[in-house]
Amino acid sequence: MSAAAAGANDAKFTFDAAQAEYYEHTLTNGIFLPWASRLFDVSRPAIGDNILDVATGTGVVAIECAKTIGESGKVLAVDSSAGMLARAKAKAPEPGAGTISWLEADATAMTLPIESFDRAYCQQGLQFMPNPTEAMKRVLKALKPGGHFTCAVWSPATEKSNVIMYHLGQALMDVGRARWFDVAVKPMSWSTTTDGAGYTKLEDALIAAGFTNPDVCVEDGVFEFADMDTAVAIAKVGPYGAELVEDIELWDAFAENFANRLQPYVQPDGRVVTPARSYVGHGVAPWN
Repeated sequence: MSAAAAGANDAKFTFDAAQAEYYEHTLTNGIFLPWASRLFDVSRPAIGDNILDVATGTGVVAIECAKTIGESGKVLAVDSSAGMLARAKAKAPEPGAGTISWLEADATAMTLPIESFDRAYCQQGLQFMPNPTEAMKRVLKALKPGGHFTCAVWSPATEKSNVIMYHLGQALMDVGRARWFDVAVKPMSWSTTTDGAGYTKLEDALIAAGFTNPDVCVEDGVFEFADMDTAVAIAKVGPYGAELVEDIELWDAFAENFANRLQPYVQPDGRVVTPARSYVGHGVAPWN
């Protein structure tokens, strides 16, 4: 493992109120909402389900689940960030949707009712946890026998896949901010080598947590942004975002460098569409 890869595993990625705002406006529609459908392709919520959403962020998966399960269903959405939860809670409830309860808690230390949930989800949260297997164990205890857990983590950022994060890291180094590189690529740090290592690691974690019938697939798709300004703004989501933006000269140099790197992905209508890849894992709570 390279020093940069090892650093990415240790990098801290927190979400204060400002970062949560950038996250919501920049990442939700072009990344997290469309990619949530990949989770539901594996395990789709049913009417009346009791759902657990771990690392809910601004509530994308929780809200989509609530729409599907109807008024007879319930969702418990958990996140360790007060800023992210505040954004999630501020969204108006959908008519006819299930009830969503919000819980601020660390996924590796959360206390949940035992054997209470029909399904659980975790979209792009495991790679930020110091002990993802422990989080999975807590999810398993909370699932009813035969309950389903579906999760997703990004593959590594390279010149061919998840390229926007690769170029974000390179642009930071080009403007003299190599010290931010590790945390910039943290969202893509589940596997720091190959796809084989990535999905094997996820499958091994599911097995170690106690799930039966573990399965992991590699899903290819895209990240889509309305325009170049929106694409470049993903840098603001990182914990270095405020410092980057406050230095106008630095921001201008970075934004120009990053935009030049993303130019090959600009569509005729101005959208920026980049290749993306995720590992999607699924396991079942044992019946006995």
